[in-house]
Amino acid sequence: MIQKRVFLLTCTLLAAASLPSRAALLVYEGFNYGNASSTRIGADQLHGQPDGINGDADATGLSGTWEDTAGPGDTTSLFMYAGSLTFSDLATSGNSVRSDTNNNNDIFGRTITADLSSGGELWFSFMANKLQNNFSAAEGGLVIGNQRVNNSRVLSDTGSSGLQGFGIAPTTAGNDWTPYAWNGSAQSVGDAAYGVATNGSQTNLLIGHVSWNTGAGGADEFTAYYYSGVGSISADMSNLTAIASTLEVNVDETTLDFLSLTRQVNTAYDEIRVATTLDEVLAIPEPSAALLGGLGTLLLLRRRKR
Repeated sequence: MIQKRVFLLTCTLLAAASLPSRAALLVYEGFNYGNASSTRIGADQLHGQPDGINGDADATGLSGTWEDTAGPGDTTSLFMYAGSLTFSDLATSGNSVRSDTNNNNDIFGRTITADLSSGGELWFSFMANKLQNNFSAAEGGLVIGNQRVNNSRVLSDTGSSGLQGFGIAPTTAGNDWTPYAWNGSAQSVGDAAYGVATNGSQTNLLIGHVSWNTGAGGADEFTAYYYSGVGSISADMSNLTAIASTLEVNVDETTLDFLSLTRQVNTAYDEIRVATTLDEVLAIPEPSAALLGGLGTLLLLRRRKR
């Protein structure tokens, strides 16, 4: 019996120790800033965060503050909401961001300091909940690019202004999430979409994957997914369902240094993650040193008892 236990412990220890190490998150924004509330009254706005009081301890790979360039009067439309969006057991930091009005167009942005071209691929994820849908217009979304998105209705940014990058946003009707890509002069849009609830009853975990220079003629390949698995979050590709067919576009990945979050009507966002692996953007923890050390100690004790 002791020999069997020792054998099992040895196998467990070796398996854990042989797992490949993963790169850390390149970008993380959990919107865990202070003065959050269930309404904009008494809550900090996203514009200007971090505010210099609460600091920037919960953001990674970003610099400066979130700024809204949509024009005067629009900077109070996204506020710090008390409580995170939730999706299964996905790790969250505490608060989220949302709007409680349909009267504004918003183009929020923040500089990315991390090198997004450091690997052969790029993954990103975020949660979104479409709280309301009463406009027949693209309602904004998330874009990783070389500059700020020029229109809160992402579909309307044709890329002619020089925008390069990738994003996930609603379609014109506002009922679907769809991938978008820009090559500096033109926009590509997914040919299929994922229908979601628009009344606040459904939080989606949306995931983007970019494979650098693997498409025809060396083009980059971009695929957007929604997490369709059940139970605990797992980085198994079978838990992901493609929103649309893969887009191929030539992007200079070394220029991707700006994160845009745009809004047309009520949508809540949370937990933006960017990394070079799927595990990281799904916040799958690695076996810790403490776990490996504990297994080793237990194995040693077993051997001494023999």
